[in-house]
Amino acid sequence: MKKLQLLCLSLLVLGCILGVHGGNNVLDCCLRTRETPIPRRIVRDYRLQLVQDGCDIPAAVFITTKGKRLCAPPQAPWVLRLQEKLDTSFSRRERVDDG
Repeated sequence: MKKLQLLCLSLLVLGCILGVHGGNNVLDCCLRTRETPIPRRIVRDYRLQLVQDGCDIPAAVFITTKGKRLCAPPQAPWVLRLQEKLDTSFSRRERVDDG
């Protein structure tokens, strides 16, 4: 009986440790960014990675047409231009869809 209690207690403690340290709640964060400009023709979408969301560095995360994630410095001029082009094409697409 004591072995069963010890096993249950151990599992409870392990569950608490995993819960506090993330366990399955691992964020998919960029660990570094690259300065190399990304061609617009290969980018489908983007999102911003923020430090306050639990990541170590801020980044612009571009999603390619093949589904790859490319991390870029969010304040680089070429990144801001690419985001602007994508935002413009998204709003144009929404207007066409709304018809």
